[in-house]
Amino acid sequence: MDIDYNTNEPKMEKDYSETVKALIPEAEQLAGSGQLRAALDKLHAAEKKTRGAADLWSTSQLVVQMVKLCGDAGEWQMLEQEVAAMAKKHGQLKQAVARMVQSAMEYVDRTPDEQTRVELIEALRTVTEGKIHVEVERARLTRKRVEIYEKHGQIKEACDTMQEIQVETYGSMERREKTDFILEQMRLCLAKRDYVRMAIISHKINPKYFE
Repeated sequence: MDIDYNTNEPKMEKDYSETVKALIPEAEQLAGSGQLRAALDKLHAAEKKTRGAADLWSTSQLVVQMVKLCGDAGEWQMLEQEVAAMAKKHGQLKQAVARMVQSAMEYVDRTPDEQTRVELIEALRTVTEGKIHVEVERARLTRKRVEIYEKHGQIKEACDTMQEIQVETYGSMERREKTDFILEQMRLCLAKRDYVRMAIISHKINPKYFE
C-alpha cells in the first residue's frame, strides 16, 4: 500500500465518506432506542471497510462515534473496550487512533465517580503507551492520574508516575506545556524529598525560557 506523505498514512483506495455520513444517524438512532450493541456492530462493520481502504476521514468519524455512543450512554467499561479494540486493529490509521483518544479524553471529567475516572484514565494510558502519535495525549492523561494520586496523599506514586513521561523528547508538544510539565515533575520530586532527581530534571529546562 502506498504512503500519503502529507498525512504519513497509507493512500486512500476508496472514499466511504457518503456511506459513513448516512450510517452515523442510523447508529445514533439505534443507540437512542437502547440498542447500543447493534449500533456498535454497524459501526464496526463499516470501520473494517474504511480502514482497509485507508479512508482516514471515514475511519476517524466511525471510531469517534463509537466513543461518543458509549460515553453518552454512560457505558464506561464498554467505552474502554472499544478504544482498546480499535487501537489494536491491523492496519489501524494512526491519526484515527489519535482522534479517538482525544474524543475519549473528553469523557474523563464526565465519569460518575473517581474509580470510574481512574479506570478510564488508565485504559487510555495503556492505549497510548509507546505510541508517538498520541504522546501528548498520554502526557495529559498522566497528569490527570497524578492529580488523583496527590489528592489522596500518595506522593511517591504521583512522583514516580510523573517521571514515566519524558516530555523533553516530545516534538509535538508546545514548549510552554513541556516546561510546565517538567516544573511539575520537579515540584513532586521536592515533595518526595528526592533532591538529586529534582536537580537532574532541572537541567531539562532552558533558563532562557523565563527571560
